[in-house]
Amino acid sequence: MFDKTEAGRHIPENGRVLFTCKNGKIASVRILYDDEYVASLKVLIDLASMAGYRVILEDDPES
Repeated sequence: MFDKTEAGRHIPENGRVLFTCKNGKIASVRILYDDEYVASLKVLIDLASMAGYRVILEDDPES
């Protein structure tokens, strides 16, 4: 782990980086590939909905 103030040393010149923090320190750094995206579950459901899919609970009696 390293201090957040040291993050600049781990950022590439080009690209996207995912930092994972634990107890105020950076625990891991990973460069994201061009075909990778980071989103919340809500955003994923919204995107699926915009694409015409319905996301429902498996035991939903109305489905």
